[in-house]
Amino acid sequence: MYEEYKSMSVAVLGFGRAGRAAADFLLENGADVTVYDEKMSDGDGLEGYRALGARFVLGAFPKRFEERLLVRSPVIRPDHPSVAASLVAGARLTSETELFLQHCRARIIGVTGSDGKTTTSELIARLLRGAGYTAYLGGNNGTPLLPLASTLTERDFAVLELSSFQLMTVTRSPEIAVITNITPNHLNWHTDMAEYVAAKRRIFTQGAKRLVQSRHLADVGGDLSTTRFSATEGEILLTDDNGTCRYPIPAEFRLPGQYNRENLAAAYAAVRDHVPYDTVPAALAGFDGVPHRLQYVDTVADVRYYNSSIDTTPSRAAVTLTAFGERPVVLAGGRGKSLSFFPLREVLSRNARVLVVYGEAGQEMCRALEGALPIHAFDDFTAAFHACARMARAGEAVVLSPACTAFDQFRDFEARGHAFCALVREMKA
Repeated sequence: MYEEYKSMSVAVLGFGRAGRAAADFLLENGADVTVYDEKMSDGDGLEGYRALGARFVLGAFPKRFEERLLVRSPVIRPDHPSVAASLVAGARLTSETELFLQHCRARIIGVTGSDGKTTTSELIARLLRGAGYTAYLGGNNGTPLLPLASTLTERDFAVLELSSFQLMTVTRSPEIAVITNITPNHLNWHTDMAEYVAAKRRIFTQGAKRLVQSRHLADVGGDLSTTRFSATEGEILLTDDNGTCRYPIPAEFRLPGQYNRENLAAAYAAVRDHVPYDTVPAALAGFDGVPHRLQYVDTVADVRYYNSSIDTTPSRAAVTLTAFGERPVVLAGGRGKSLSFFPLREVLSRNARVLVVYGEAGQEMCRALEGALPIHAFDDFTAAFHACARMARAGEAVVLSPACTAFDQFRDFEARGHAFCALVREMKA
């Protein structure tokens, strides 16, 4: 029991997975919890919380929250007018992520970046477990770790995937901070690129002991102990004040593409002090990647299908397409993030044979990419998929690499990826 929360008035803002984890934690510790959610209706899942004493205010936020502590959902901006008014009146702002960083006794490795953070986090956890450690994985991947905060020990590891939304207001950094890369992203939510980069930097500026960063990034750590990672076709390279160490990429590592080799380099850089390299091959055996990240789905009529629905930015899609030796048929589109599609021109003209676009961003993509390669536009995702299947030749691949969010036709990128996989299975059947 954390006595500091007993009888404290707390507002939980947003009741998704992070909000529910925060409510569970606070109710268990005797807080007086009110949940505010602007999108939820009064349906299933609330009665159990009401029985524990939680109150619910559904619909538009009040002009000011009266509670002493505000627990922000990652998607709610900290300068939301209702939040800002409450802070002026003396409230304190926190989040499920901040509560975990505050109360967890385990050694925390935090991973952020525009691309690759989910795969890198998964690899870190696998490498630690392969060396005999107990490692828990969560955060932005959809698994809140706050429910475990009181049970983890100093001997355990917590691997925390962190988005810019989560990092924006944290006042604590993980012990080891990993930055895979930084490219323009979420500029439909952040005010500008400077705010986005500032949020990412908080992974190490709030007390990290060590920074792991790509050699492609400018040196951001200052006096902080820093390891820079990179990769070649056959090696990962880790550079610090003592020089560069080279490690062969094990045959057991089956993820394609240069960016996945760099994800492995980032992961080993984070755990090198704890994990002997001779344990790495066995830890990697059988790992075929994280769903929706260049995920091989199946082969139908000698055409291979790959689901990379996580590619929600042009830069992420460009990196994915470099993993293919041949020129596949590419399915892209959805809702844009206020990012230019023009940078995709070169990689598409070089690495793709046909582009099929769909959804709200379809016409914008056609204008930006006209002349780079043949483009076919559809309003509907399913129609676009079947067009890809018709145009793909034997021996080729169809790749879902959207360069956009899924929100025009799907709940999220995972729902879009599942829909793609279902269409492949349906076609094979």
